[in-house]
Amino acid sequence: MTGSGFKRFGGLLAVPLALLGAIVMLMIGLVACTNLTTSGSEVVTSTDTLPSTTSGATATTELVSTTSVPTPTTTAAAVSAESIAYAQSIGGTSHMGEELYFVIGASVATEAEAKALLEPAKAVGDMQSSFIVQLSDNFDGMSPGYWVIFEAYDGYPSEDDLFFCRRPFPDAYVVRATVMTNDPIPVRPGG
Repeated sequence: MTGSGFKRFGGLLAVPLALLGAIVMLMIGLVACTNLTTSGSEVVTSTDTLPSTTSGATATTELVSTTSVPTPTTTAAAVSAESIAYAQSIGGTSHMGEELYFVIGASVATEAEAKALLEPAKAVGDMQSSFIVQLSDNFDGMSPGYWVIFEAYDGYPSEDDLFFCRRPFPDAYVVRATVMTNDPIPVRPGG
């Protein structure tokens, strides 16, 4: 009779301890997988935090780089004060949470590259453009990890707008995305 209480107590602990062990093993496996980097094949695996609407969930993204595609940033970066001041000087305000249309002129690996590409696009002929430099991570709907040069619109841009945007950036394309930053963004009327 004295052993039955111990067996019942031990039996009650067996299931929670087994679950705890399984959880610990899963966490060790996740940590090992998210820190995976292979140097020869240029395959990089990183863990990114999803937008705040998913309450801290994470997703693993595998990026394969080639010489013709810029390598995305791998560390968290902030847009420089200079880029923010420029966006504000041409009428940019916060559009946090808004869904906008973006004419992407270029996507590059560094802010310095983006700023160099922006300089000749600031004025196209005798017209002032609204192209700015931003980090694609700040927009739900853009491929993360790139510095982008874009013009933003509150509706789909007209053919004239696209023609204007393609003068400095012949391969410009349109992306619809949600703004996830308070940084100033000048927004033009769409279409």
